[in-house]
Amino acid sequence: MRSLSFVAIALSSTLLTTAASLYSKRSAAYLQQNGLAAQALNNKYATLTASSPCNDGDVACINGQFASCWDGSYHLYSCPGDWTCAAIPNEWSDGTTTTCDSPDDIAYRFSVAGVSETKRSVSDRPVLKTRSTAYLQQNGPAAKALNEKYATLTASSSCNDGDIACINGQFASCWGGSYHLHSCPGDWTCAAIPNEWSTGTTTTCDSPDDISWRFSTAGISESK
Repeated sequence: MRSLSFVAIALSSTLLTTAASLYSKRSAAYLQQNGLAAQALNNKYATLTASSPCNDGDVACINGQFASCWDGSYHLYSCPGDWTCAAIPNEWSDGTTTTCDSPDDIAYRFSVAGVSETKRSVSDRPVLKTRSTAYLQQNGPAAKALNEKYATLTASSSCNDGDIACINGQFASCWGGSYHLHSCPGDWTCAAIPNEWSTGTTTTCDSPDDISWRFSTAGISESK
């Protein structure tokens, strides 16, 4: 078992107004449109085990861990802290994303989508917390520092098994002492982003809109 190396480190009104107008594509309509597809994926993942057959490049969630397939087998990575792996409905575009995420964000997305996260009932969901820009502002500098570090890496950079990074816009995970690159879906790119539900950062594939919105709200540029 490997541990994903997510790094946790403990605006003006004009900026916030500009961010809201530029990134107005963030919409509950996308969550509602994508909710059923994410639910179906989670139901599928619930049937998988580490020994399930897979094709190289497949990703899934197995027992709350992020699972990546290479050499015909799933390899499991623990999510940070109390986070868990899930297929979540995108809120900026069509589709779903399989990733580690906070229980608060997962519950929020499915609640807005109007469907349960899996076959469990709506009454089983945790009480929803309120999203806050304070976390984005707190976590922005740490995410920026990570992106600047990632900009210095190449596929041949040294790494420790379990390390993750972004290399040339691709998600990079380390095993066997080497980085292995995974392309992000569509026009998405890999970045360290400031968390908006908790202290810390997350290294993941994300939409350019969401990345820009988070850093704009945090009041800093995405990198140098």
